Amino acid sequence: MWIALRWITRGLLALVLLVVLAITFLWWSNRDIPMAQLEQEYGGNDLQRLEIDGVNLAYRVSGSGPPVVLIHSHFYTMRQWEAWTEQLSKHFTVIRYDLTSHGLTGADPSGDYSYDRGVQLLTALLDHLGIETTALVGSSTGGAVARRFAATHRNRVSALVLINTPGMPRPSNPYMERGMPDWFGYLFYLLPESLFKPFLAAAVADPATVTDELASEIHRMYRGEGNRWAEFERMSSWQPSDISAELQLISAPTLIMWGEDNPQLPVAHAALYREQLTNAAAITTVIYPGVGHVIPLEAPQQSAADAIEFLEQLP
Repeated sequence: MWIALRWITRGLLALVLLVVLAITFLWWSNRDIPMAQLEQEYGGNDLQRLEIDGVNLAYRVSGSGPPVVLIHSHFYTMRQWEAWTEQLSKHFTVIRYDLTSHGLTGADPSGDYSYDRGVQLLTALLDHLGIETTALVGSSTGGAVARRFAATHRNRVSALVLINTPGMPRPSNPYMERGMPDWFGYLFYLLPESLFKPFLAAAVADPATVTDELASEIHRMYRGEGNRWAEFERMSSWQPSDISAELQLISAPTLIMWGEDNPQLPVAHAALYREQLTNAAAITTVIYPGVGHVIPLEAPQQSAADAIEFLEQLP
């Protein structure tokens, strides 16, 4: 009996040691990457920075003409808009930036990742650039920031483009309603690139859209110093809310873009947005067949052309 107990004890100790070694390896192989290194890799010659209340906001300005601000999707960065910028900068001054907890901007020392904080940072960026009125384009989480800004700063928004934007009620999901346990943050913190690629691919209609190069870039940006824990704070602080009153405050002409095969937000949400934007000067809806949640990557040329057509027909 004592011999058997001894072997069981040794086995458990060996198992614990293996687990500790596996976690240590994951931590070391996925350790934080200094922002200075990422800026060398992905910054380019046109990267600019603005210090706003402790946030070192990374942004770019391209082209000339009326201003258009592009706000990227969750987990992505302003580099999501490369194809759009190439087309729009021929007609407009294109401003794009990395949200906090993303890309080269990094964490917000305040720990506030709410949409209101996002509006505050966007306001400071526009003030710094001397832009009084602009068109706003937001994809996914970026769309939620654009939506909130358009509702609270109506006189500063000439047009609004909402791309697969969250906010509408979804079918009841008891797992989502439970909230995020603390241990999930540590698990997601250690998520290796091999699992990060299928995680990104789950949001698009064609998984081939998420190439090895793209997955590696997004994962490296995710590993940017401070980004991962900041991202956990963003996700854990999210609370569902009724945005109907907010939508009624929006007066700008609005273009709604939606992927017909969006696995995260059903295409029916596009109609719900249209119904609740009761005071928008005009509403246009474009649905993209065979496209999922990340339209600027899945249908970059067509969606950029649609945005240009919408913006150019406005006074």
